[in-house]
Amino acid sequence: MAYLTHEEYRELGFGSTSEFDELLKRAELAIDLFIRHFYEFHDFDKDHKIRKKAVKLAVAYQIQYLDSTGILTAEDKQTISSTTLGRTSVSYSSNNGSRASETASGYNLSLDAFNALKSAGFLYSGVDYGRY
Repeated sequence: MAYLTHEEYRELGFGSTSEFDELLKRAELAIDLFIRHFYEFHDFDKDHKIRKKAVKLAVAYQIQYLDSTGILTAEDKQTISSTTLGRTSVSYSSNNGSRASETASGYNLSLDAFNALKSAGFLYSGVDYGRY
């Protein structure tokens, strides 16, 4: 099931990309992994408006991220995190990175997609004790 159409992508203010369908599939894979396949158990079309909007926005951000960086998998991201040429080494990672960026990086999510999903409660993992 597609979370986002090309028309919705453009309506959200994102530019057109010639590889939309391929990037949409990759973006949805990353989003589904992050939200633990939530919509395999719940109907996306009947879900709360704010959650649907957050997922659509996250997918749009993810498509933009994949298109602009060319990093399509979490493995790609880890592979290019540092480069060594002879005695010179360059590291693209930061020692003072936040937990949010580390979590998003594990799923190859852009920080914007991560924040959109987090704002709708998808990062929450608490327990309801049901004390009544």
